Amino acid sequence: MKRALLSAILGISLLLQASIPLWAHHSFQAEYDQSKPLTLVGKLTKVVQENPHGWIYLDAKNAQEKTVNWALETPGPNVLQRNGFNRSVYHAMVESGEEITVTAYPAKDGSKHAWAGGLTRADGRTVITLSGIPGGGGPRGGRGGQQ
Repeated sequence: MKRALLSAILGISLLLQASIPLWAHHSFQAEYDQSKPLTLVGKLTKVVQENPHGWIYLDAKNAQEKTVNWALETPGPNVLQRNGFNRSVYHAMVESGEEITVTAYPAKDGSKHAWAGGLTRADGRTVITLSGIPGGGGPRGGRGGQQ
């Protein structure tokens, strides 16, 4: 009897622990507004590569010509590397002050935080190009929208 109870408690505990990462991973649709794509043009200031998502920081001018620093969430490093976006590319863009264009989906809370759906370098090469917003929901990329 005690053994069966202990086994049941252990089993439930393991199931709960296994589900914690699923709760921690946020939903794209819950955090970002897919109906309001942005086109941000500016200079990359910082890059953070981490799992499950990385971050790029971009200084872009708003409609009043004021520089605003955007925090842009990206896919994880492995996805970016498969798309040609690795540490050497990051460093070259940050160090050179190259102007880049990022298509993004803004956070629903109105903060200067968005999901980077596409990144195009000054020479026109697209560095981040992915198909489909996380969890489905259609294509990402440069379909209009202004900051």
